[in-house]
Amino acid sequence: MSQSLLYHAFGVRGGYDYVRTVYEGGAVRFVLAVRPELLVCPQCGDTEVSRKGRRLRELQTVPIGLKPVWLVTEVPKCECRRCGQRFEILPPLPRRMPVTRTGWKRWSATCVAS
Repeated sequence: MSQSLLYHAFGVRGGYDYVRTVYEGGAVRFVLAVRPELLVCPQCGDTEVSRKGRRLRELQTVPIGLKPVWLVTEVPKCECRRCGQRFEILPPLPRRMPVTRTGWKRWSATCVAS
């Protein structure tokens, strides 16, 4: 599995590494780990942070054929050693696609008229 496939097919930006693929229950799960360079305090910008646990989050993405695909990401809970701020590193969500009702109506009217 390459980082390129995660980026181009599923919109996973930098900061996450592929760990393994799990095939179970008819679904495909790509497990991702957070890179250390993402562990930065949002309050003061310091990189000296301590991990205080983690949780896993599953994000459903586009299927491969008829198989549902999930990105399983680690969400580390951290504490800044400098300012004491507690925070989590959010998973890699793809960017929103702009969709407008006006554009959809115009497109569907064109298809019906043809």
